[in-house]
Amino acid sequence: MMSLLIMLLLLESMQSNLSAMSLNISLTYVGSAFSVNVYRLSYGNLTGYLMASQGAYEGEFAGLIRLGNLTYIGIYNGVIIRSSFIGYFTPIIAYESISVPTVLTPGNYSSFEATARSEIPIYLRYLVFNEYSNGTLMNTLSLITVNTSRPPLTIWFSSGYDCNEYNINVTFDEPVRVIPIPVIVNTQPPITYFVSNVSIVSVAPQTVLMLLEPGDIVVAESPITEANYTMYVCRKLMSTSSNGYSFLYVMEYLGSTGVSIPNSIIMNTLGIKQSSNLMNIVNRVFYVLSSGKYRLITYSVGPENLIKTGRGSIIDFMVFAMTALRIYGIPTRVALGFYGISSGNNSYVFSPGSNILWDESFIGNGWIMFMPIPSYVKPSMGISLSNLASSVIIGLILVLPWFIGYLIYILLSHVKAR
Repeated sequence: MMSLLIMLLLLESMQSNLSAMSLNISLTYVGSAFSVNVYRLSYGNLTGYLMASQGAYEGEFAGLIRLGNLTYIGIYNGVIIRSSFIGYFTPIIAYESISVPTVLTPGNYSSFEATARSEIPIYLRYLVFNEYSNGTLMNTLSLITVNTSRPPLTIWFSSGYDCNEYNINVTFDEPVRVIPIPVIVNTQPPITYFVSNVSIVSVAPQTVLMLLEPGDIVVAESPITEANYTMYVCRKLMSTSSNGYSFLYVMEYLGSTGVSIPNSIIMNTLGIKQSSNLMNIVNRVFYVLSSGKYRLITYSVGPENLIKTGRGSIIDFMVFAMTALRIYGIPTRVALGFYGISSGNNSYVFSPGSNILWDESFIGNGWIMFMPIPSYVKPSMGISLSNLASSVIIGLILVLPWFIGYLIYILLSHVKAR
């Protein structure tokens, strides 16, 4: 995988006129996944990631560097010696970072209201978080625009087959710039459904769309009031692995979650030491946390105390799962979205009170979405790809006492196209 990624980057470099940077910089081991070691580099206001095949300490390595408001993707060429990298970094592509506040904070909020027409119940996926701090979720990764175009714009999540296509229309009561993405989230183990890709087919008024990474977030250049989508939901994943630039962004979700939980506690709780079958690990985490052994409450005890106390908030459950899966070498993030309340005739209403969190894990051939909280409090999705009869979704307003709408207000007020 790494050799293919480097080949793709080198092909791009033939068209690049950016100068190589000489480096003698400290690096820290972050984690391993898919036979790749990830290292974080830092010096002053320069930070970056270097990705090396396991056992390789000299030669060419794919990676990126962040300096000021720019993110450079390119090739490291040199040697890894203990806690340092000595060599050169050749930038290939430079992106300007976009500032999107993504801290889950309490406070007053502006309402988010939307109505969707869909054959099946959906979630509207809004934001993602990579860390936990001071009792809440945060995104500390710089977001960059990797694709700018008018619709159609496709967001890839996984490579699947045995798929069904669904056409979805969403209208917003107030104009939005952060465009939600319709998805299906697994609420019961084992993981059964996989969102392959979602295309934003058209928007009104017409405008340019920007796909931001890491996180698969879509922002409109100017506010919109309506969006039409095509979503592919699959029953099976292909065996192909991700390659290209997207793999660089995936590996950033291997870093620390900000929570310290001993490996021994996680492995004893889950009853699994290690496995080459990453889906089995994800399903085990999913099963243990949704089994009812651990109780969902409306206040946080801290993700690190979930197992000891036997209870926790929805954030505690999500962050514990994210931390555990990263320890197993599975890049994982927490997503924020909204679920719809059925109003009949394939129509669903979304509001600030229907906010919800779930986890997304990358297992080599794509992102899988699941909700690792006790089954008795989950929305009943009632999804059957062969039978499109949908059920009313049970409200979950009591399980998430934070005013997430405040976050949406901040986003819609301050996101600016660069």
